[in-house]
Amino acid sequence: MHSKEETTPPTISLEAVLLTSVIDTKEGRDVATTYITVAYLNANMDDEVIMMMEGRLVELMAQTVPELYTKYLGVGKNSKPMLYLILQKALYGCLKSALIFYNKLVGDLKELGFEVNPYDLCVANKMISGKQMTICWHVDNLKISNVDSREVTKMLDVPQKKYGKMKTTRGKVHNYLGMNLDYRQRGNVRIGIVKYTKKTIETFLEKIEGSVNTPATEYLFVVNEDEIKLSEEKAQTFHMSTVKLLFLCKRVRQDIQTGAAFLTTWVKEPNEDDWKN
Repeated sequence: MHSKEETTPPTISLEAVLLTSVIDTKEGRDVATTYITVAYLNANMDDEVIMMMEGRLVELMAQTVPELYTKYLGVGKNSKPMLYLILQKALYGCLKSALIFYNKLVGDLKELGFEVNPYDLCVANKMISGKQMTICWHVDNLKISNVDSREVTKMLDVPQKKYGKMKTTRGKVHNYLGMNLDYRQRGNVRIGIVKYTKKTIETFLEKIEGSVNTPATEYLFVVNEDEIKLSEEKAQTFHMSTVKLLFLCKRVRQDIQTGAAFLTTWVKEPNEDDWKN
C-alpha cells in the first residue's frame, strides 16, 4: 500500500490562483494559459506497473507491431483476446501518474532557473531582465505571466518542445481551472464562473428571479421537523443544486458558504423549508 504522499502530487491553492492573478493585472503582465494534452506520456514510470488489455483493443495493438505482440496474446473471459503489458510511461488513470508528471515538471522548471514557492508547491518564479515571471499549475494546466509578452512566448515554446502539443490561450480573457479570468480593465481582474452559475440556475425546477440583500434567508437555521418532505424529483434537484453551490462557494462565491454548508446537512431528507432556502 502507498501513502497519500507517495501517490498524490501537490495541487495549487485557490488563494494562489487569485493572488497571482491580482499580481498579473497590477503589474500589467501578459498572461497565457495552456493545457499539455499528453502530459503524462512524457513521464517515465518509477516502478513496475502491469496492465491487462482485452478485446478489440488487444487486436488493434497486435496489428501495430505483429512480430512483437502476437506471441504474447492470450485468451481471457468469453474467449476475448488478452495481453499483459509492463507500462514504461505514466498513463492516465494510474495511481501515481499525476505525481510522476509533477516531479518531472518541477525538475524541468528548476533546470530553467525557476524557484518553487515554499508556501505553494505549484507556483514557481524566475527573474528575467529584472522582471518576475510566474508559472502556476494544476497537474497539466499552466498559467504563465510576465510583463514582456515576448518572454511569455519564449516560455511557451519550452514545454511545447518537451511535452508535445498544447492548447494555449493568449490575450485578456482566460478560462483557467473552471474560472473566467478577465484582465480587460487595466489594474483589475474579474473572476467568475458565469456559464456554470447560469446553468445551475437554469437546471433548478422553479424559475429563480428577483434580488435579495443576502444569499441566505433569515430563517436558514430554523429547523421545522414537521415540514413536508420533498418529492423524489425535487429531492434529487435539491441534492444536485447543493453540490453545484459547493463548487461555486469554493471558487468565486465565498459569500454563499454559510448557506451552502447548512444545506448539505439536509440533502438526504430535504423538506419544503430547505427548498425555499
